[in-house]
Amino acid sequence: MLRTALLGILLVATIASAASFDMTAQGQATLASAQAATGATANEASFGVSGRRGAATFQTVNTAGTATVELQQTCATTAGGAATNWVTLANTSTTLAVGGGLVTVTAPGCSYRVNVTACTTCSVTVTATSIGK
Repeated sequence: MLRTALLGILLVATIASAASFDMTAQGQATLASAQAATGATANEASFGVSGRRGAATFQTVNTAGTATVELQQTCATTAGGAATNWVTLANTSTTLAVGGGLVTVTAPGCSYRVNVTACTTCSVTVTATSIGK
């Protein structure tokens, strides 16, 4: 029983610590730092719906093992403002040994995150950068 309660507290703490970075107001944000498991990055980059930025890059660096990552986007939010209904963008799945990858989106709109779909002793860091306009 105590173990279930502790798990619930940790889950709430994890959900509460996720951030949505306003990329119309800042140039760069870290979506994940040394992520060592499969799943979506805890943080997301929000560009609003206007597509006011010229481009966005999502740089993924894996410093151990291998990882497969994909870029996801959503324009849907819940009544509380949480992003939902994430969709994987075509041709963005990349398998990385130790090294990096980069995906560029022209005139980004809505919200983006990276999803790690496979991880073998991986350590994935993801940085979003807003460019132009």
